Amino acid sequence: MEKDRQEAAQHYEPNEKATEFIKIVGQGSSFINLFVAANGVGKTATGCNIVANICYGPQNKYFEYPFYRKFPYMKRGRIISDPTTLKEKIVPELKKWLPGSYSLTFPEAEYETAKEGKNYEAKFITKTGWEIDLMSNEQDAKEFESVDLGWIWFDEPPSQAIYKACLGRTRLGCIIFFTLTPLFHTAWVKDEIIDKAIDVGADWVEAEIEDACKSHGVRGHLEHKNILQMVNAMTEDEKQARAFGKFGHLIGRVHKKFSRKIHVIRPFPLDEKRYTVYMALDPHPRIDDHALWLAVDKNGQKYICAELLSSGTTRELFERIKAVEIAGHYRMRDRIIDPSAFTDDQHQEEKSVGSRLHDLGMFFIKGSKDLQAGIKRTNEAFDYQMISGEMVRKPEIFIFDTCFIAIKQIEEYVWQEWKGKGADEKQPRATPRDKQDHQPENLHRLLLHEPQFILYQLFQHIDEEEVLDPYPNPMRV
Repeated sequence: MEKDRQEAAQHYEPNEKATEFIKIVGQGSSFINLFVAANGVGKTATGCNIVANICYGPQNKYFEYPFYRKFPYMKRGRIISDPTTLKEKIVPELKKWLPGSYSLTFPEAEYETAKEGKNYEAKFITKTGWEIDLMSNEQDAKEFESVDLGWIWFDEPPSQAIYKACLGRTRLGCIIFFTLTPLFHTAWVKDEIIDKAIDVGADWVEAEIEDACKSHGVRGHLEHKNILQMVNAMTEDEKQARAFGKFGHLIGRVHKKFSRKIHVIRPFPLDEKRYTVYMALDPHPRIDDHALWLAVDKNGQKYICAELLSSGTTRELFERIKAVEIAGHYRMRDRIIDPSAFTDDQHQEEKSVGSRLHDLGMFFIKGSKDLQAGIKRTNEAFDYQMISGEMVRKPEIFIFDTCFIAIKQIEEYVWQEWKGKGADEKQPRATPRDKQDHQPENLHRLLLHEPQFILYQLFQHIDEEEVLDPYPNPMRV
């Protein structure tokens, strides 16, 4: 028993989602790594085991990755959380998982600790040469600007000021990892890190409480009946973040199935023989016009492949649309437009924008006005099925990662909620919030149009065998 307690990290068995997170940290391919998870998934235990394996080398088979075998940066780390969590959760978990922590007779301690004036151990110094500081979110941001670091663990997000101060400590090479439940105050993490993942070098794993279930998860540790009891006691708003690991400020998402990890892919060339392209336009007199392009292949697989935001005259809009289509070598089929685009005085011109585009030689079909049908059709297109981490039924539609605005607007497209007294007693509203909804509405209209692949030979006379060549296999993000 005593030996098992000394070697707890050697017996640690992470659940499936924790295993994914351990892998992305251990591979070292991302600067910032996030475990965005519900309560009870085991985020803190995962973080402490990552620390143990960085400082002492791989403790078991789940940590056989480069950054655990030989950490490439300086031997100094930092853990940041709130004071109560540091004292009551982080420090006890570190003592549980660090090698030799519970030994009563160990001849030489594996690490030493010091409180440094705090009411919790604020420094760990390991036998392997590591120095780890534990700092509180309540400390002034200037206190985080002192030393360079090899790794930083944010257990729940700090303020942006603290985060930015810590970024300055990474100049000699560093890896950052977050373990967080995405409550309302975490909106900046999504906006500044996840939404800008390619630019900032971020990757993430999402997990809900059922991933830690003994019955429904992989290597779970929670009884299903206890999960149900806990979840049933939560409000609907709490469930999204605390049970399903969804960002609190996006509670009430219209397209809940949409996931950057599933639906967003790297762009690939669209061979005009293999793809038919459709386009939707949502013009506005006071804000940017929004355009969206969708390609479809012979199997009905669809890709949102380009987008455009344009301000200025209708002729400028026309030229920009043509430029996108020429650059992409798109074989265009139909263009769809918001029906209101044929109302006079759009863009403060004598004719509607639809009519003026027609005069320039660009012809549009009026799109559907059935919002509910568009939402339902889009949710069907986003639907997919995963079993044990494997895709057994892929979604009907993917989105190129270059369509930044479409991705963000789809993700933040939420239902309109009642406010004020009595809000809880009213039936949920059946309409989404009328804010930054342009690309979702373009997508609705495109899918309701039921775009089809058209044989290239109907446009250009070529052999059918050439049309039926295998399609490229786009790389996932």
